Amino acid sequence: MLKHIVTWKMNGETAADRAQQAGEVAAALRGMEGKIPQLKHLEVHVNELDGYDNWDVALITEFADADALAEYVVHPAHQEVVSIVKARSAGRAGVDATV
Repeated sequence: MLKHIVTWKMNGETAADRAQQAGEVAAALRGMEGKIPQLKHLEVHVNELDGYDNWDVALITEFADADALAEYVVHPAHQEVVSIVKARSAGRAGVDATV
């Protein structure tokens, strides 16, 4: 099993802007559930504390293997979400690990 974890920092100018963007991104990410066969598990979390230093949104997903992750990356449902996230994010960090 491959765990794919990604976090984003939103690009809004104020904490309220970033919170709104985080909600929009979280909703878009959750919308992928059930649409991408390779996606075995999906969790989305929005930061609640210390908004200045912390990242705003975290995505935790699981795939059978690296090939399944590669198929997810190009899936049309994922690509729709990518455009939403890119428009609202100032930074991204990710980790892929076998569990």
